[in-house]
Amino acid sequence: MKEKKITQDTADSECVGPKQMEADYNNPVDTANILLLPVKVKKKKVKKADDKVINRKKHEARKRRLEETEVKISKTKRKKLIKVMERKKKKESKESLLKNLMQYQLSTGTMSKLTAEIHPRKRAKPEECFVPKKLSNLAGCKCVLFPELKKQPLQENYYETGSESEDDLLLTEEVITMDAESSMCTVDGKDMERKQVEDSADRRQENLTNQNTDESKLMIKHHETINLLEPNTSELDVANLPVKISCIRNKMSLLEGAQKSNFVPVHRSESVEAQRSKLPIYAEEQSIMEAINENYATIICGETGSGKTTQLPQFLYEAGYTRDGKMIGITEPRRVAAMAMAARVAQEMNLPNAVSYQIKYEGNRSAETSILFMTDGVLMKEMQKDVMLSAYSVIVIDEAHERSMYSDVLIGLLTRIAPYRFRMGSPLKLIIMSATLRLVDFKNKRLFPISLPPVLTIDARQYPVSIHFEKRTPKNYLVAAFHKICEIHEKKGPGTILVFLSGKLEVMALLKWLVERYAIGQKRCERKKRRVEGKKLKQSQLELKKATSNQSKKAGKSADEDLADNRFADADNLDCGDPGSEISENLRPEGPCPRHSLALPLFCLPLYSLLSSKKQQRIFEPAPDGHRMCVVATNVAETSLTIPAVRYVIDSGREKRRHYDPVTGVSQFLVSWISQASADQRAGRAGRVQPGEVYRLYSSAVYSDFEKFSPPEILTKPVDQLVLHLKSMNIVKVANFPFPTPPDEDSLEEAERRLIRLGALQVAVKNNVKQARINLFGKTLSIFPLAPAFAKILVMANQHSLMTHACCLVAALSVREPLIPLYSLRGGSDRETQALMLQVLKQRRSWCPPGQARNFGDLTVIMRAILSAEALEGSQEECHRLGVRHKALIEIRKLRQQLIKIINSRCPQDKPFTVKIDMKPPTDEEMLMLRQIVTASLTDNIAKRVDPVAAGDLSKGAYQSQKLKDYVYIDPGSILFKDEPEWVLYQEIVERKHKKYMQNVICVERNWLPRLANTYCHFTSVKEAEPRYDPATDSILILMDGTFSDMHWSLGKVEQPLPVNVTLYRYFAQFFLDGSVCPSLATYADKLLLSPSTMTKPWAKLQMRTEKLLNALIEYEVTSRGRLAEVWRDKSEYLLDEYLEWLPQFLHEKVQMNWPPS
Repeated sequence: MKEKKITQDTADSECVGPKQMEADYNNPVDTANILLLPVKVKKKKVKKADDKVINRKKHEARKRRLEETEVKISKTKRKKLIKVMERKKKKESKESLLKNLMQYQLSTGTMSKLTAEIHPRKRAKPEECFVPKKLSNLAGCKCVLFPELKKQPLQENYYETGSESEDDLLLTEEVITMDAESSMCTVDGKDMERKQVEDSADRRQENLTNQNTDESKLMIKHHETINLLEPNTSELDVANLPVKISCIRNKMSLLEGAQKSNFVPVHRSESVEAQRSKLPIYAEEQSIMEAINENYATIICGETGSGKTTQLPQFLYEAGYTRDGKMIGITEPRRVAAMAMAARVAQEMNLPNAVSYQIKYEGNRSAETSILFMTDGVLMKEMQKDVMLSAYSVIVIDEAHERSMYSDVLIGLLTRIAPYRFRMGSPLKLIIMSATLRLVDFKNKRLFPISLPPVLTIDARQYPVSIHFEKRTPKNYLVAAFHKICEIHEKKGPGTILVFLSGKLEVMALLKWLVERYAIGQKRCERKKRRVEGKKLKQSQLELKKATSNQSKKAGKSADEDLADNRFADADNLDCGDPGSEISENLRPEGPCPRHSLALPLFCLPLYSLLSSKKQQRIFEPAPDGHRMCVVATNVAETSLTIPAVRYVIDSGREKRRHYDPVTGVSQFLVSWISQASADQRAGRAGRVQPGEVYRLYSSAVYSDFEKFSPPEILTKPVDQLVLHLKSMNIVKVANFPFPTPPDEDSLEEAERRLIRLGALQVAVKNNVKQARINLFGKTLSIFPLAPAFAKILVMANQHSLMTHACCLVAALSVREPLIPLYSLRGGSDRETQALMLQVLKQRRSWCPPGQARNFGDLTVIMRAILSAEALEGSQEECHRLGVRHKALIEIRKLRQQLIKIINSRCPQDKPFTVKIDMKPPTDEEMLMLRQIVTASLTDNIAKRVDPVAAGDLSKGAYQSQKLKDYVYIDPGSILFKDEPEWVLYQEIVERKHKKYMQNVICVERNWLPRLANTYCHFTSVKEAEPRYDPATDSILILMDGTFSDMHWSLGKVEQPLPVNVTLYRYFAQFFLDGSVCPSLATYADKLLLSPSTMTKPWAKLQMRTEKLLNALIEYEVTSRGRLAEVWRDKSEYLLDEYLEWLPQFLHEKVQMNWPPS
């Protein structure tokens, strides 16, 4: 069939014709008639003039949107975008450079003929891939072989040539090495292939850096030469460049990291290494160091016995934190812990000169010190000299759960100093470390505003510890502790027993009971039994001790006798409490129980804070052969210390805690329950060297009622010294300081109020806000390591040439219990005890004869006792005879020497200030001056005797303090106990047997208070009282009714200076006219045109001469003769015209000739 042709006349010229359509459609299968429809062609729109306007508007709108978007981009984002663009440009330029450099690449044959210039005789060997075994990550942290690996520049040109250029370095830096046996890679200029090679190398580099390699065992041969290319390979083609696939890049990264690492080798003995490897923290070294290296602050929570205190300083030392002359500082809350840990770390590291300790008044710090253990107060004092702590690279706050005041302040300061040191290029690492820590107080934005520190937990304890509770909580926990010790000693296996009690008296009482029950040496027991027939066991022991001491002079003693004498000396000669107290009578076990026949002797040692350092160190010595050691301690042994071979811990659950009332300022020591954190710390003392057992003398229900954590010390102590210290560091708003636990605002305000009254702060107005700022006097007080009131005593004493006696007095008052209380004195028997008490009491009364010495009260006794003991060279026997604690005397001596150094360095004088050992006691005049100085400094502690007639049913000797509602009494051991003066001043109030006693009391005269304690007095005007000018004080005085403190104790009618106001200027003008101020003008007083009293009349403003004279005085602020003389030295005719207006004309010439008057 013929194809039908259809034509279309009306088709547009642009349309395809039917012939063309027919030609395009050639389908041999389709034989049907072909119907071709005409194609509709869209007509092109012809642009008009309006289209240009529309396009322009669209372009402008799009441009505006881009500009708005660009404006919205922040500066930080814009900088990031610019850096991205720069990296892209560098990458493009680097790729083009590589393509151009490929044509200059040496052939493989040529490279194989070359020889390294470093070791020309050694032929290079093909290097195999170095892949350390992969270890599992510890504690979920990333393991980094070298912390500085990513930051180290890599050297890829291993052939040292004389014509090394930057182009060669660029070429070699881009050579990527891979596994030689796995595959070959070509570089042909395509971005995708190069990217794959680079990603593969990066992954291998990351895998290598994640390997846990022991740096101490990593041996890298520095003399090893490495060839980039295999020998005997074909020439390189520019289009298809073969690359050697090996681990050269990884190997050289390790080499560079090892060469630039700060690792410091430490040579330890095998036994020490074996002991360290058993500690739980030893396995966590890498994760801990990674966290420390990557963060400026780190928190480590490790259970007791994990070894964190001894091992972390060694980790830091080995990591190179002391290579640049910096030190690693570790703060401990207790002096004993600082000394013990320094000795332990020095022994393990075998570096006795590199590890030192520094505590108050004592230390072995030297120029070679790299690790320094110290108390927090020492570091706080060091920050006063160098707030940035530039000598340290790491600060470790150990036992942070103790929450001492200075540790809290240190943490607050270091959280601000560490980021600043990091920005300055000299990083300071802060590590907060404890076994039990309240993380909420430390992990918050208030303390760490930049970033929260990581928390690393070391869960493992060395050995398992079983904890046993009592079914019922015993009332007499001291007796329960005694029976538990006997049960353990007679029925349990070997191991040291550690007992926790609340105070020194309990420690010594329990020690005596144990000595009575367990004698040392069978022969000694037999001799003792023969001597104690019909007598008490205690008296027989004391008599036996005296007998053996007499025998030792004639013949030598056996080892058992020496051992028993030492133990009895501890129990008898030290302060053991009042025999009539609850401890020695009510809590004493009913009769000595016979000991088990097979029980070994028990070697008992006390441990408490007031014990001498020499006796405290005895707990670290091994027990004698065949003896079990029993350490009876207070909470001193709760933290940081590791007593050897402790297996059994007996926890009474009590502690003597200082309770401080921030409002009243009264502190008292009370026995109370411990916290759960403290109980866990005590339990942690067991199980350090073997499986341990803990016996808690309370039920589990009582334990669940304990507080989780002990209250921070900053909430239980006066904050006056802390506030003054922070003010001296220009911290005006102390409430805004980043405390881990902020103190109560009321206590801070009360402390500021006391410092204002003391004169250390002054109120200033800034931006309509009142602020208490430190003044020059306050800055002077802040340089002394004393309470502000005691520092004021030194400053005032220096003005009256009493510094030697004031220094001795302040040092004695700053030390806890310088004198042994009378009820704590002990003799060989009851008669000797009574005789010793009478002797000491008679001695103390002889030091206070009637007069100023008697009025100075207990402070006279303290000064005379210290001076007498110093004159006798401070031996223990003489101290005991004088009733002075020997340890307190040593501490007083050290504090006095420290104060002398501060005075000579910060307060230079004509002659260096020194204190002689044989210093004479103060005279009566000096004693009177010291009384007034103490009154002006400790005004808060003034009390007034209650009138027994007005009070009614009150016991004799009751006093009313300024802030306590309860009545207080003079301590029975005070010299002024029987005198009962009307006004007294005390150092502190102590509560005993539900009665509050004032300690260290002196007499105060009532007429001193308006002058020495003016800020505490309130005055009201007396009707019809007329002011008078006092030439002695050069002031205008007026009679007023005075009261003292907020209790409004009456001071009677007292004369007080007029306050500075217009009235003061009017009265000064009156006394100037009548000749009281200038006696030479008294001859003209009766010749004045008006009476001088006109100046104070209500109608004085009507007289021009009165206003003129008043304005002249106000202009120069003249209210005294001294100020008037100063103005006359600069302006001799001052007040001449004003005074002549009060005189007749004929006297003007005479007055002018004699002006200014005398």
